[in-house]
Amino acid sequence: MKTAAALVMVALAGCANNPYRSATYEQLDAVKVTNQNCNRIDHHVTFLEEQLRMKGLSTAEPERLNDADRKYNATVRSMIWSLRIGCNNPDRYQS
Repeated sequence: MKTAAALVMVALAGCANNPYRSATYEQLDAVKVTNQNCNRIDHHVTFLEEQLRMKGLSTAEPERLNDADRKYNATVRSMIWSLRIGCNNPDRYQS
């Protein structure tokens, strides 16, 4: 499972290097945030915020978005908050 998450993060990093392509919802949804992401939290949050900017969602009002954009926006923002909250609470991701 950790290997799969690492591979998805590497694939997503490739998307970040191309200014014309953002990660798809499916790619983002495949990533599971864990304590392993905390050592590079700034990198991950910056990447996720860039995805919102590339999609034009960084300042969008959720109630004015179509369903696909609302789902993408919610997924990215929940990942950002999972990192911010989870990395400040080391017991959050323990089973």
